Amino acid sequence: MKWFVKIVLLSLMVFFLSWFVVFKLGINKLNLQSEDTIPALFLPVTVLKEGTFYIDSYYEMIREKYPHPDDPTGELKMTPFYLRRVVFTQYKDDEFGNTYLDVQPHYISAFPVISGLLAIPVYIIPMLIDMPITWENLTLLGHIAGALIIAFSGGFFFLLLKKHFDLDERKSLILTIVYLFGTINYALISQALWQHGSMQLFLILGLYFLFNAINEKTSDTLSQYFWAGLMFGISILSRPTSALSWIFIYVIIYFANQHSVKNLINRSLFYTMGLIPVAAFFMWYNQTYYLSINNQGYSDQLGDSWLGRFPEGFLGVWFSPSKGILIYSPVIVFSLIGLYLLIKNKHWQKSIHFIVFALIVLIHTLVIGKWKHWYGGWSFGYRMSADIIPYLVLLMIPYIRSDLFEKTKKIFFGLLVFSILVQIFGIIFFDGIWHAAYDGGYEDTGWLWSIKNSEFLFNIRRILVKLGLMEQACPRCLPG
Repeated sequence: MKWFVKIVLLSLMVFFLSWFVVFKLGINKLNLQSEDTIPALFLPVTVLKEGTFYIDSYYEMIREKYPHPDDPTGELKMTPFYLRRVVFTQYKDDEFGNTYLDVQPHYISAFPVISGLLAIPVYIIPMLIDMPITWENLTLLGHIAGALIIAFSGGFFFLLLKKHFDLDERKSLILTIVYLFGTINYALISQALWQHGSMQLFLILGLYFLFNAINEKTSDTLSQYFWAGLMFGISILSRPTSALSWIFIYVIIYFANQHSVKNLINRSLFYTMGLIPVAAFFMWYNQTYYLSINNQGYSDQLGDSWLGRFPEGFLGVWFSPSKGILIYSPVIVFSLIGLYLLIKNKHWQKSIHFIVFALIVLIHTLVIGKWKHWYGGWSFGYRMSADIIPYLVLLMIPYIRSDLFEKTKKIFFGLLVFSILVQIFGIIFFDGIWHAAYDGGYEDTGWLWSIKNSEFLFNIRRILVKLGLMEQACPRCLPG
């Protein structure tokens, strides 16, 4: 347990101070990574101060700073994309007995609310002492909360590795470092209240309870399956792509209980029952605040957003010079090596969970590759694939257990250090300027494949400009 506490506290300090120092020194003046995270910044405020999910009290404050791009002045009354306008209508009688239609608009997050709700403990004391609701204060709290979510994810990931995958403390710690600092969890997900952070936290907890149920064989087994289902269910509420994991976990449950039909049915049932309270909570807040499923943020994107071109999107998720998993976290190549070793040594039949993890990674990247914004919009690295980071690191286990690890560990640690440096580069440089200079959207994706104009080389040119060795970092950039 002491390692859990150390990991949480140390990673929290690294995540937060990395941003805080760079921001306060004026090296990177971006304090809010994406408008996607704005609703989660304000949700804890409205819950604690007003007891509601609606952010009506702060709508003008939000819209003035981050308006709809097609309505910068607010004259057209267009709702920013990261919010939804929900209208309550009811007939009322005035003081003279005349009936009229009362229309009351409310504003609410267009995205899942779990990350914002998880942030509430961070906001409690500031709200009790009446901290002013300013952008500076909220972004500070958002950074702390986002860092805490990933820090706790790292702590539970370490416990999962050590307890259920037969790794000693050293190797568990190595893979935890990969998870926390060798991936975009460091440069991106820990730096704001992204949905991906809460999704990963509950996914890891779901795996922890699942393997408790499978490996411990106690009288508490059924409740462990229930908790696993509950955690995976909350992960789905955090980000719907986690439904892929929830479904595939049934494969692991089947192979763990295939010799007893009774156990298979009972344990599958308890796992499924874990989804009931999650579904009940979703239906409650959807009916109470959104009024209709159509007002949920993803409801209007499901039909017409599968515009990614195969195999370009799939290959881009892995290899794009400015977005690829293996470009921004080259240490992940050992996940593929781990899977290869598992299959080569014919151990997969006894370790079916690794095959399941690999299938989740494969299908997730295939599906995301068809999404028009497979590159993750204005963000650093492979944001849309952040959901599978826990699985990618878990797939390294067959490699780190093998003799090959001892023979190639210099290469492994070299790629790990390089991956961490890439993330530090992101902390220093990610400010949206590269996107402003080159982002051509999802229709013309050539900008995502250019090496010359890649995010990394663009930032190198920015350094050269600062040193006076170049006049401009790009044709559209200002000199000096």
